[in-house]
Amino acid sequence: MPRLRVAILGTSFGRLVQAPAFQRHPGFELVAIAGRDREKTSRIAAELGVGAAYDDWRELLRRESPDVVSIVTPVFLHHPMMLEAAAAGAHVLCEKPTALHRFQAAAMRDAVARAGRVAGINHEFRFLPARRLATELVRQGAIGRPRRMEILGRYPVWARPESRPMTWLADRARGGGILGALGSHHTDCLRLILGEPLTALASVRTDQPLRGSERATSDDSVTVHYEFENGATALMDLSACAPYRWERYEVHGETASLRWDETGDRLWRLVPGAEPEELVIPETHRLERREGEPALAAPFRVMVERLHRAIVHGEPLEPGFAADAVPVQCALDACRLSSEAGTRVAVPAIPA
Repeated sequence: MPRLRVAILGTSFGRLVQAPAFQRHPGFELVAIAGRDREKTSRIAAELGVGAAYDDWRELLRRESPDVVSIVTPVFLHHPMMLEAAAAGAHVLCEKPTALHRFQAAAMRDAVARAGRVAGINHEFRFLPARRLATELVRQGAIGRPRRMEILGRYPVWARPESRPMTWLADRARGGGILGALGSHHTDCLRLILGEPLTALASVRTDQPLRGSERATSDDSVTVHYEFENGATALMDLSACAPYRWERYEVHGETASLRWDETGDRLWRLVPGAEPEELVIPETHRLERREGEPALAAPFRVMVERLHRAIVHGEPLEPGFAADAVPVQCALDACRLSSEAGTRVAVPAIPA
């Protein structure tokens, strides 16, 4: 069977993580890459051994006619890129967060559905071993009825004004902010384990506004309290102004709790009156980590394999666009609406 021809739109995460994964998979052929800067993109293409480099993604779609387009750009470009990729007949993998808002996300979903193509959202954190096992254990009733989940994240992105210059990540109009960048992953985790959130009470704010001499318009800190249909609640508290990186995940049930950290390779079960018990990660959940590669390379390879199976064999793609990308976007919209209104709000219905 001929390999699927892939084009990557974006030269940062696309170059570091996505390109090597597509190139190592026997079912894909990376044929083109697009970026803003022609010289930089040409250099990256040469380093990767990719034959075509573009500084105009629309020209890439017209001239290369790829089978698969992976969108790895600032958020404000996701919507037009996905619509045009679908119109060109390509399957699409989109980076998170999905879009600027749920109506864009729904339009993206519909465009790919009309084209009869596969669409996925890159929530590759799902494939971290501890998260996979924790999700399975909760669904099997191993901790009783889940009551509460907490995700705490500290990231040294904007600890000081000189930490990182003003980029699209600090620009709300272009989809920047920690709520989208990492809150999307964490909201996806919460809904996998607890179900769909019904309401959100949120503070979406900018605690350290300076980016060099400029002021950010996007959020760098988020505190969200979700409520779920089964009575469970969840706290997500994220700060990109910390001087260190640290994450903690906890799920509390009627009979036990589960806990893991940001590496996602180790999981503990906790019960009252006993020492934490480290659980054995099944071989099927373990990731092949290679020395010197970015931390997300291993889980992204799982995403690439799932994408191939969905396109070639017709297997359902998880995480998919309609079932996962759009609901997460609705929850993120609720967080912003709640923060602006200063009150708890219902998570908006998924647009028809």
